[in-house]
Amino acid sequence: MEHKGVQFEVIQTTNSCGWKWTAFVDAARMRTGIALTRADAVLDAELAIEKALERQTDAAPI
Repeated sequence: MEHKGVQFEVIQTTNSCGWKWTAFVDAARMRTGIALTRADAVLDAELAIEKALERQTDAAPI
């Protein structure tokens, strides 16, 4: 999956009562998390991507 040009994946955990998400922010960083539903996992991944992109633009020199 992709959000704002950043790849992420959502997979069901082996115990079938959770979903794991991984967002590949850049070559050196990735963010992960766990959610109860697939929809929550997608939303969490998208929010993590938006926060990471926001931090990158804040840190960029003008």
